[in-house]
Amino acid sequence: MDSSSQEREEKKKVTEVKTFLVPFPLIENQENIIITTNTSSNLSKEKIINQAINFHLKGNISEAVKLYQYIINKGFNDYRIFSNYGLILRDFGKLKEAELSTRKAIALNPDFADAHSHLGNILRDFGKLKEAELSTRKAIELHPDFADAHSNLG
Repeated sequence: MDSSSQEREEKKKVTEVKTFLVPFPLIENQENIIITTNTSSNLSKEKIINQAINFHLKGNISEAVKLYQYIINKGFNDYRIFSNYGLILRDFGKLKEAELSTRKAIALNPDFADAHSHLGNILRDFGKLKEAELSTRKAIELHPDFADAHSNLG
C-alpha cells in the first residue's frame, strides 16, 4: 500500500462532528464546536470527557462549557459532566438549569457525594433550606469526611 492509499484509509476512520448548544446557553452568541474524533472508540469519548474536565479545572470555563454541551448533546450520560456543568450554571446564576443538571448527575450515580453537596448549595440559593439540609446530609452520609459538606451544613 502506497502512502497516499494509507492516508485515505486513515481519513476514512475519522469523522467530523458539528454540535449545537443545549437548551440553556450560558452566553448568547457561542460558536459551534467541531471535534474530530474516532467515533467507534470509547477511548475517544473518555478523552473528550477528560479534556472538558481539564479545561474546567484550569479555569478555562468557556472551553469547558463548549465541551460539556457537546458531550450532553451527544447523549453521553456521564454523571461527572452533569455535575460539573451544574456548577458552572450555578456560578452564572442559572439556578433552575443547575438544579436540573445536578439532579441528572445524581440520577446517573446516586452515590456521588459531590453532586448531593452541590445540590444542597443550589437548593440553599433557592431558599429551600430543609431540602438543602437533606441533600447536604446525604453527601455526608456517602462521604463522612467531606469537609465542604460539613462546612455547608454549618
